[in-house]
Amino acid sequence: MTEPVVRTIADVAEIERIPLASRAGEWTMYDVAAKGAAFNPKAAMLHYILDGDPAEIPLTVSFADYMAKIHQTANMLRRLYGGRDGVVGVMLPMVPENYYLLVAGPSAGILSPVNWALKAPVIAAIMNMAKAEVLVTLGPTPGFDIWETAQEVIKLCPGIKHVIQVQGPGGTVDPDKDFAALIAKEQSGGFSFARAYTPDDTAVYCPTGGTTGTPKLAKLSHRGIAYKCHAFKWVLGHGPGDVIFAGTPLFHSGGIVSRSMSPISCGITNVIVSPHGFRSQKSRDNFWKLIERYKITEVVAPPTMLAALISKPVGDADVSTLKPYANTGSSGLPAATAKAFEDKFGITLLSNYGLTENCASAALSPRGVPPRYGASGIRIPYTQIKTVIVDARGEYVRDGKPGESGIIAMTGPAVISGYVDPSLDAKLFFPDGWLNTGDLGRIDEDGYIWVTGRVKDLIIRGGNNIDASVIDDTLLKHEAVELAAAVGKPDAYAGEMPIAYVQLKPGATATAEEIKAFARENIPERGAAPAEVVVIDKIPLTDVGKIYKPPLRRDAAERAFAEALTGLPATVAVSDDPARGLLARVTLSDRAQEKDVRAVMEKYTIPFEVV
Repeated sequence: MTEPVVRTIADVAEIERIPLASRAGEWTMYDVAAKGAAFNPKAAMLHYILDGDPAEIPLTVSFADYMAKIHQTANMLRRLYGGRDGVVGVMLPMVPENYYLLVAGPSAGILSPVNWALKAPVIAAIMNMAKAEVLVTLGPTPGFDIWETAQEVIKLCPGIKHVIQVQGPGGTVDPDKDFAALIAKEQSGGFSFARAYTPDDTAVYCPTGGTTGTPKLAKLSHRGIAYKCHAFKWVLGHGPGDVIFAGTPLFHSGGIVSRSMSPISCGITNVIVSPHGFRSQKSRDNFWKLIERYKITEVVAPPTMLAALISKPVGDADVSTLKPYANTGSSGLPAATAKAFEDKFGITLLSNYGLTENCASAALSPRGVPPRYGASGIRIPYTQIKTVIVDARGEYVRDGKPGESGIIAMTGPAVISGYVDPSLDAKLFFPDGWLNTGDLGRIDEDGYIWVTGRVKDLIIRGGNNIDASVIDDTLLKHEAVELAAAVGKPDAYAGEMPIAYVQLKPGATATAEEIKAFARENIPERGAAPAEVVVIDKIPLTDVGKIYKPPLRRDAAERAFAEALTGLPATVAVSDDPARGLLARVTLSDRAQEKDVRAVMEKYTIPFEVV
């Protein structure tokens, strides 16, 4: 374990006095993994248990074994590609083989992971866009329908020439497709092939926009991922001897870079609590005992789980190995949750800010200094961040002034070159080459970034990004719906929940529940189905006839707060504040209950004022 060296924006500037190329020598995913393994080859790279039971004897893979599996897996893939570069699609839950492929896929060609919970046509669209030739998927396994989905995907993807099965718990595999048997035939001491590629070549085709939506694959480079491994260590102070839970899926940038490659590069031990990750109820129930059993040094969990843990007592579990700091995901972290967690467990929860188009986090909250709740930290070394003022058409006008809210823009070694489909690159960059994040925010005098809203039409539910257009497009297929607009409704647990507003066709009749059921049946992924549908007379439109969502976002927030404050003498009006985004103004009719009202409002990420 090491100490972080970044505590202020001045520390960032001090690091940048030396060129990045002089600070690190590893610039491919394989090289940073090999660096992590070299710290202690005999140490455990991962422990794997099936159902979150601390008493279960884990499957343990040492770093030396891990590197051997990477070699064997890459050699197998290269042989299946016919000795040239190729793309491997991956449909796997949290199993060790997913970690072998994480490095082996980019070493042999390109890795294309996908959320296996999506419906087959969406997965097939991603695989076809990636031009995947090999598909690695879970074999028939109780409790999973991955193989059943994969069979449909294969029919829709003529480019897939080889299908390989990983044996799941209690499951079966075709002997001719067995992942374990196939890699056992390969050389483990190194690569059996020579491949000429550079750090700037694509390593991963990473789905962006989260779990749903029209497939959009970001091209993550070896350099971008390797750079993040180096930079995160300076801010987080990770190193050999640290142990973390591996609970983040490996089909999005946060799971790939922040939660997997970065720890591996530092020689950190990963603990897989179940193939379902923390969706396993037993793993959540045994959370503190699992920390004791595996001597976890840092809590790694999304804000939703952290909020749930507040009601789970530590009991007699020995959690003395935990550090006093922990980072959450990029979804909103309510200040009340962070404060309650720190009061109960003595652990300061810190937010960050990132996006797939920048290989995960671009800003992290520094450790060793008082937290700034509501902020998303300061930029990491060698990544530049600014705000940009645009006109009504979204065109660049000027850079934002200090403290002025605008669109967040960034540049640095991890910014992607573009998407697999170049037609999607049109608005990805501002004219000066800076990445247009589509997020609204401001940067204070100390370099802290405050995200105040989104231009992108995303709903972030429990850390998963939901493309609102998927909900809109699905609802428009209902025979009674003329217009539909989905937005995020504030939620004290999940951050946001999707809520859909619909306008019916003239003369049509349909209830909100009927439309909600239709959405649940037809939206590609369960988590994207709207939790609520509101039928209104007129969807707000712009002067040119486009749907205008800001009034709906305000209405959704007011609905959420009205429900939460039921029984209390308070009303809430939500407005757009130029500096803070959505702002809730709470009017009290009885000052004696102000403390109770504040306790409710502090559970949300939206700032509020009591009038």
